[in-house]
Amino acid sequence: MRPARVVAFNISQQRLYLGGPALRVSLRVAGRGGPWRVELQASPAIAGARTAAARSSIELGVARANRDLAATVTPEALSPTGGEVILRPRLATARGARVPLANLPAVAVRVLANAFPLRGPWRLPGPDGRFGAPRADHRHEGQDLVAAEGTPVVAPAAGQVVRVAYQPGGAGHYVVLRDPRMRRDYVFMHLRERSITVVEGQTVATGARIAEVGSTGRSSGPHLHFEVWVGRWRDGGRPIDPLPLLETWARNEGLGPDAGR
Repeated sequence: MRPARVVAFNISQQRLYLGGPALRVSLRVAGRGGPWRVELQASPAIAGARTAAARSSIELGVARANRDLAATVTPEALSPTGGEVILRPRLATARGARVPLANLPAVAVRVLANAFPLRGPWRLPGPDGRFGAPRADHRHEGQDLVAAEGTPVVAPAAGQVVRVAYQPGGAGHYVVLRDPRMRRDYVFMHLRERSITVVEGQTVATGARIAEVGSTGRSSGPHLHFEVWVGRWRDGGRPIDPLPLLETWARNEGLGPDAGR
């Protein structure tokens, strides 16, 4: 009897976000026998972390010879806290007996906890755009990111939009996003007029488009003013310097100033 073999194993993307869209997986099995129960095994890419406890197995469904099987898998199922994982299909009989495969394809994917908030070239401004820089009547409570007008602005994490408003003498068009997992609020200011794609009360996924970079309100040119608050924005929370988070998110995605997407 010719052994079963996986003749096609495809995934929709190799970079995922916790709280983001699911991974789409498709495969086809050839050979005699079947139908087979199919699992997707996710193992940490770091060799030292490959323990039974660190691996996860996700049921994909039932495969029949020479027919495509398609399924979706959440990023959290692959890696609850993020990281690089190796994906391999596993086959079993209807009674659960392991089916040896003539080949064992493997694909590496990265699960990221957060998305960098811009989808296009950007750069850091001078000291005046940093957190804590002095203003006439207050301290700068965020980090500015200089980018071209129209650059897409996306959600760094999954959460709920709690404020969409306009402040002509200050923030311009702005959005506040609440991240329940980290108990943070993210604030996006000076957004382009008529570019905001979300409404108050809406739940958004990590990486989802929120708006575009603009220069509305009190602004000297197109840029994103980005704030991070521990707790609730303007309601008992406190602002923290966003730059270390932004640098980490950019590094995890292989980005740097003036790097495009």
